[in-house]
Amino acid sequence: MGSEARTRVGLWVLLLVTLFSFGQVFDRGDWPGPALMGMGLAVLVVAVSRRLGWSAGRTIIASTAVLVWYLALVFRMQDLFYGLPTIDALRGIWAAIDTAQAKSNLDYAPVPLRTGYVILTVVATWFAAVIGEVATFRWRRPLVAVVPLISLFSFLTVVGTRTGTTFLVLVFLSALLSYLALEASHRLRAWGSWVTSLADRRRETPSDVSSRLARRMGASCIAAALFAPAFLPALGDGLLAWRSPAGEGAGGGAGGGAGGEIDLLASLQPRLIEQSQAEMFEVVADRAEYWRLTSLVAFDGTTWRRLEGQPNVPVTQGQVTARYPVGSPTLVEQEVTILGLEGELLPAAVQPVTAGITHEVESRDNSDLRYEFEVGDVQLRGEVVEDLVYEVTSKVAEPTFKQMQAARPAQADAIYHAPGPIPISPEVDALAREWTRGAKTPFAQLVALQDNLRARFAYRLDVAPAASTDHLSDFLLRTRRGYCQQFAAAFALLARHLGFASRVSVGFLPGETSIAEPDRFLVKGTDAHSWPEVLFEDYGWIRFEPTPGNGASPPRYTSRAVPFSAQNPFSDAEGNGGGRNPARLEGNQAVPLGGRDRGGEVSLEQRREQANARWQETFSNLLSFVLLSLLTLIAAIPFLKIARSWLRYRVARGPAALTHAAFAQFEDEAGELASPRRISESALAYARRMAAAYKVPRPQAMELATIYERSLYARAGIDDAQAVRAQRLARALRGHLWSNAGLGSKIKRLFSPRSIFAR
Repeated sequence: MGSEARTRVGLWVLLLVTLFSFGQVFDRGDWPGPALMGMGLAVLVVAVSRRLGWSAGRTIIASTAVLVWYLALVFRMQDLFYGLPTIDALRGIWAAIDTAQAKSNLDYAPVPLRTGYVILTVVATWFAAVIGEVATFRWRRPLVAVVPLISLFSFLTVVGTRTGTTFLVLVFLSALLSYLALEASHRLRAWGSWVTSLADRRRETPSDVSSRLARRMGASCIAAALFAPAFLPALGDGLLAWRSPAGEGAGGGAGGGAGGEIDLLASLQPRLIEQSQAEMFEVVADRAEYWRLTSLVAFDGTTWRRLEGQPNVPVTQGQVTARYPVGSPTLVEQEVTILGLEGELLPAAVQPVTAGITHEVESRDNSDLRYEFEVGDVQLRGEVVEDLVYEVTSKVAEPTFKQMQAARPAQADAIYHAPGPIPISPEVDALAREWTRGAKTPFAQLVALQDNLRARFAYRLDVAPAASTDHLSDFLLRTRRGYCQQFAAAFALLARHLGFASRVSVGFLPGETSIAEPDRFLVKGTDAHSWPEVLFEDYGWIRFEPTPGNGASPPRYTSRAVPFSAQNPFSDAEGNGGGRNPARLEGNQAVPLGGRDRGGEVSLEQRREQANARWQETFSNLLSFVLLSLLTLIAAIPFLKIARSWLRYRVARGPAALTHAAFAQFEDEAGELASPRRISESALAYARRMAAAYKVPRPQAMELATIYERSLYARAGIDDAQAVRAQRLARALRGHLWSNAGLGSKIKRLFSPRSIFAR
């Protein structure tokens, strides 16, 4: 194997390590296949461009065009026109990327296998392969070649999971430094011959200085890769692992603490939010609900907090009561299994009225159940434990839009009306009056606040913290973007400013369900959420949803045009998702998951699954075709070589041409069974080297080379007898080469396509 081939192997190892580092980010699925095939195609495009003599810029342009075609072929095959991409195909690819970008604010490792993420993976690895090849073998800039790979790997390590991170870093460093050593060896070989100093004239010329140097450099680099990480700061649990599955922050920005503990605060001040994919708990219920942990009442100017000093009352005979009961309720029964949630609060739909432990763990029983009378949340004395199972029955208000228009706001203790120590600024007051101008009822004022926040503001998790004493004004008048904590806190403050009793609740969105089990909801840390509630007479605390674009829909009773489904409050505008077909919240719409809905339409989740299945099926068919074509080509290579040799003799005219065909046959056989002929090597020198190194009969090899050179340079040329003799010598030498070659060389001679495409 030559130095260029070794360098290319080192580059490919580095590419593969980077590719499989995406396993730190993706949940599961066939994400490596399209990227791996794409990298192979990218390298093939570069190789063809190099053979055609194209410039680096022209190569990159051609590679980009082939990339677009490849993406359309794999992900939008239905939109191809005679194998060529169409505008619809490009739009579909861009829509998938745009959707992935929108979801990237919510998805944290391990992320679901969205089509847009796979497309971005293919694009990133494609250009990493192209830049690696061009920079290594055209520009001779190895540091430029590794910049995309180092950037990709660093990004994946930062946003990925903790699984095997340290080992993966060691492997990547080893591959990176080995590639650099191999590339340095390749460049040393290209510099020229060995030159001795005057003092070392008697020393023999070393046979392979660059290989010896490369071995030393490679060993040094691998040693550095093994020992250097021990001196890097915070490798295991700091800089390279801060975006772990368990950490501060959650899906709506409600704040998920390490290991499954939820931050029971709602702050107006932006701060770093890290979502958690950890499974918190599982709920079996006949409908989707918000699973509340507790409610925050006190506001200190920046953060909403729980009331301090409230007594915990034991749950007696399974009964739970709250100070402000729910009016006109529907009973919702839930069975909750704790998975990774920490703390003492038990999630349940608002408002729990009965609670009981059905599966005791670590001696936890009903005597450990307590509740807080002021807000009615259910607690477990001590800490919740994994595999704890309890049942809750909740009263959930189900008013209609018309009923809420006639509802009267309730008066509560002053703590529920207090706007906080920082007065509302005149600008915020003017904004609230502007938003609620024209609202004819108190409820309409609240709906106006909700709708304006959803329509005029943006959901972002990356809002930079700012030094300020009036975070409400900053949020409403300047940044106008944030996550659920800011939206819920701002809504509750504006509601209090308008005279309503309000609070902020902390808990979880309904979670994920499936077609097979539509009544089972898996709730993760990314479902953590904050939302505001306002107190009304006859109905109790009524939930609002001012947070846009985080997967949470506004309640049905806040829209005049949307009929309410008593069986499923998350049903869509056409009433889909009713009955026992709970919805999963996607974007700003509630999407039913129980198969086809009553209108016969397929849900968004089903369409996504079908789209993923479509491109995976397309890629599977494409991969089968490529593998079958490769196997066919490999099987045909021996016959193509025989045909090539036969064709040489067939088209030869005259003794000289027949001799050239005979020597070409010998050169092909010796080149793959032994050693190829060097560029500046004469026929006689090549025959002499083959005879000395590989025990080819010297007289026969030298005779064939002599006849060949006579056919090239002798004035009289050669006759027919000498041409026939050359053919016999070539066949005899072929037999000797095959008998002396090893198994690997024989396999190479049979199946290597190099000699077929050689000029």
